[in-house]
Amino acid sequence: MLETVKNYALYAGVDRDSYEQVKKKIEKNNRITAMVFSVVAFALVSVMFGLSFFQEGFRKSQPVYMLGMVCCVLIFVIASLARRFSVMSYLSIYMAAAVFFHYGIALGTMTRPEEQTVTFMVMLLFIPLIFVDKPLRMWCCLSYFITIFIIEACRTKPESILSVDVTDAVIFGILGMVSGTVVIRAKVRGYVLEKRLHVMSETDQLTGLNNRNCYEWRLESYPTMCKSRLGCVYIDVNGLHNLNNTQGHREGDTMLQYIASEVQKQFGQHDTYRIGGDEYVAFAPDMDEKQIAEKLEVLNAHVREKHYHIAVGYEVQEVEKIDMNQLIVQAESKMYRDKSEYYKRHDRRQGLEEKPAVM
Repeated sequence: MLETVKNYALYAGVDRDSYEQVKKKIEKNNRITAMVFSVVAFALVSVMFGLSFFQEGFRKSQPVYMLGMVCCVLIFVIASLARRFSVMSYLSIYMAAAVFFHYGIALGTMTRPEEQTVTFMVMLLFIPLIFVDKPLRMWCCLSYFITIFIIEACRTKPESILSVDVTDAVIFGILGMVSGTVVIRAKVRGYVLEKRLHVMSETDQLTGLNNRNCYEWRLESYPTMCKSRLGCVYIDVNGLHNLNNTQGHREGDTMLQYIASEVQKQFGQHDTYRIGGDEYVAFAPDMDEKQIAEKLEVLNAHVREKHYHIAVGYEVQEVEKIDMNQLIVQAESKMYRDKSEYYKRHDRRQGLEEKPAVM
């Protein structure tokens, strides 16, 4: 029970790891929302500020409108800075919430204390539905502004209106907390599901490497990811068919998983792909041929320790001459030459067993 409450309060009903995986998505959406609402709010407040020069009912609120416009500009600036400093995305949303709540409090307790408060009550329901954050922080935010409103209402409102407004603030605050939590939970769960589907679409289920879809999507971005040169390593597993036939597909899968893990250790998760049944491609940004050869030497040593065999080819091009298609074709051609040399020494039907030497 306590764990469930904790997950709802801190992670919107998902586990901590899932929440952390979509945290950047939440920050990005909050930043965009804060920017959009700062622009919309600035436009609306500007209109009301303009009307205040012609309408007596708006004139008393001129200071509030002026402060609101300044705050909207500040929110936009902070939300823009959040592109570089993620913590500012939270500053921008709570500043936006503060502007809306203070606006509602000011209208209800300072400029129109004799009237029943409406704007602040609407804000209590509306603000929790806009932004996404940990529900506990949202509850604390609402509680704080409800307290401020009650203090100001007690100071400025007549007795006949005070009890109604205080009761409404508490009721609408609770409704805002409940509805906000429901909406935040739905949004976070949607982000988590979207993230999982995205990972599944780009991940090879057997080896955990990036799959061919991911390979195709990222292919053209590699020339922009390196400063001096780009290397392509093409790897093919020898003897997979024979191993599947003689020892079963489980053993074949074990071999593919082991080789995948070793390739990933040498070239990293981001740049390593399984593009076919027994084919892997790895990219090596800004590595020279010597560095790649050293990594392949380590890779081959580890693979041979397990009595597996791979055929390898690689090619390196300088950044100003990169042609992705040519780079991959040349690496693949060298791999096939290596594979041909391997099978000159090994019987394809015996797969991993070496042919006896001819005397």
